[in-house]
Amino acid sequence: MENKMDLLVIFIGIVLSVWGCSSNSDNQNTDTIKVQVEKVKPADVRQELAYSGTIEESETIPLSFSSVGTVSKVYVSEGTFVKKGQLLATLDHTTYQNTYAMMQATEQQAEDAYNRLTPMHKNGNLSDVKYVEVETGLQKAKAAAAIAKKNLDDCNLYATTDGYIGKRSIEPGMTAMPNLVSITIVKINKVFARVSVSENEIALIQKGQKANITIGALGSVHYNGAVEEIGVVADPIAHTYKIKIGIINKDLSIKPGMICSATIECPSAFRGVVVPSRAVMIDETGKNFVYAVSSQNKAMRKYILTGQLLNSGIEVLEGLQINDPVVVEGQHKLTDNAPVQIVN
Repeated sequence: MENKMDLLVIFIGIVLSVWGCSSNSDNQNTDTIKVQVEKVKPADVRQELAYSGTIEESETIPLSFSSVGTVSKVYVSEGTFVKKGQLLATLDHTTYQNTYAMMQATEQQAEDAYNRLTPMHKNGNLSDVKYVEVETGLQKAKAAAAIAKKNLDDCNLYATTDGYIGKRSIEPGMTAMPNLVSITIVKINKVFARVSVSENEIALIQKGQKANITIGALGSVHYNGAVEEIGVVADPIAHTYKIKIGIINKDLSIKPGMICSATIECPSAFRGVVVPSRAVMIDETGKNFVYAVSSQNKAMRKYILTGQLLNSGIEVLEGLQINDPVVVEGQHKLTDNAPVQIVN
């Protein structure tokens, strides 16, 4: 009888031990980890690229005197609006005026000699050789007078187009030299925002793409523009390409040299979906993965192929679908198939 009682006690102890272990195991398995999730979103096809740049005039016309001389008067100042054909500056033309008067006198003398000797040549009283000398002298006198007149006219500097005086490099009393820029005319009815684009992004830029320009000096007013020029030669140091964004300057408030910010829309630039950057982790082999949540509220490790870093997160090319719930908080506590509780 005592043996039976002993066996019964041992059996009950084993049952209680097994039940206790099972209970502890169940308690361990039911310990859930609280997490926050976000759903995978499609890539933003209106992704914008942001740059800083400088405003430039649409056209620059450098003007210089064709003759050497002392500047007599300058009729315009920087910022003045001028019309085509307007007189901008003059040189002291005393020497050129006297030279022209002398050449005119020489021309008149040669012409008088020609007119007097022509009838004599027709009557045979003047040899052909002598007549050719007189005729050649008249032609030389006319050419010399024309050159003198041209030099006299070149003492005046005129505007070749409508625009604003961007720079004035001469003052009365200075010596003007040919091909040395004296006055610069700029056109600002249309201006350009000149920005630098990295070699990794230049392939995304195309002519005609819309852009938004913000100029801090004008109270961060927004202007609409479009890409009009794309450089083909990279800066050898910065490895960037210059592009120009055209802006209509209706009220002429935008001035060359102003600092600006430009955002360019790049449609169809991305091919996958987007997840928050903080959701992506790296395993011991260097592979990228995220934790997704199954319908049974279990964590699932999913390996992904990442693309570009976007403003809204990281582009994922493979491994996820739109609306997959991805853990963004608490993922560092997770293991594969761990029970989770979504708290957001």
